[in-house]
Amino acid sequence: MARLDLHMHSTHSDGRRTPAWVIQQAAANGAELVALSDHDTLAGVAEAREAGQPLGVAVVPAVEISVIDEALGELHVLGYLPAQGDWADLEAQLSVYRDERLGRARRTIDALRALGAPVDKDSVIRHANGGVVGRPHIARALVDAGHVATVQEAFDRYLHNGGPAFVQRSVLSVQESVELIHAAGGIASLAHPTRYAETEASIVSFAAAGGDGVEVYYRNDPPDVVAHGERLASRLGLAATGGSDFHGIHPDELPPAAAPMPDSAADRLMELIKDFAS
Repeated sequence: MARLDLHMHSTHSDGRRTPAWVIQQAAANGAELVALSDHDTLAGVAEAREAGQPLGVAVVPAVEISVIDEALGELHVLGYLPAQGDWADLEAQLSVYRDERLGRARRTIDALRALGAPVDKDSVIRHANGGVVGRPHIARALVDAGHVATVQEAFDRYLHNGGPAFVQRSVLSVQESVELIHAAGGIASLAHPTRYAETEASIVSFAAAGGDGVEVYYRNDPPDVVAHGERLASRLGLAATGGSDFHGIHPDELPPAAAPMPDSAADRLMELIKDFAS
């Protein structure tokens, strides 16, 4: 288990558990400092902070933003924000993104219908349960409709990047996202680089765009991959961040605060963002 988990999701985006549940589980697994990093929203931060206080868990406001690198395609950026910062411009951009997600969902549903796999829009909205609509909600609607057996199959057959029902969103560039996070007084880290086709190129590009960190300690990445990430982060002057990327959806997920992280790395991260936490 880990003392930190800086990448977790809740029902406010595409996670299956409430912010309070996520924080309680992280605390039960030994976490001292965590970040709730829902997609395109900070709506769950207040509940997470409230849940963390009696448990002695410090909570950093955070968000995960989808961006585009012209050469590498879609990347994800984690923004860690000071609790007392001015998030007005960032909140405005996130509101635009949430509207974009609704439009994307409609176009994805249209594409699925054309592919002979129609889903009910109301089913998608019900799975989102008031949170930010994302592909996992459409995947669950595909399961409901009997087109696939699992959420993973929905992604494998239809919804993965470049898949037959994939719809690209209009998003910021990497540099624009970094600048937006910096303007809010925050720190920008590249999420799950080992999930990208060009892992090292993605990290190098992110560093060149002014990024501050990279998620080196991610889920079940093997030790040799982690060691390479540590060396690359050090060479590029990036902080090595880490997290479980918990959603409560996929079978290969780790629970909150279960992504391995050396104490030395945890100490450095705590020093870097301790003043951001509530």
